Amino acid sequence: MVRGNGLADIVGEPTAGTNGNSNTFVVPGGYALTWTGMEVLNHDGSDLSGHGVQPTVPASRTIAGVSAGRDEILQRGLENVAGARP
Repeated sequence: MVRGNGLADIVGEPTAGTNGNSNTFVVPGGYALTWTGMEVLNHDGSDLSGHGVQPTVPASRTIAGVSAGRDEILQRGLENVAGARP
């Protein structure tokens, strides 16, 4: 919705590409099978499953940032908003 409607930049890392509701079925032996039971599409009709949401502004956490108590993805998002102001 955000990307498809041009509402804002997407800051961070790609999502896993798994979406929709979760279905689980337990088979003999106690093993559980889980799958997505719903098709989710991007605004343009392309498949989101297996591809995920791709950021328009890539940002990642680093070991140095975590050690220093910084949230580098949040910082990048705030910088992006500050840079977008008129």
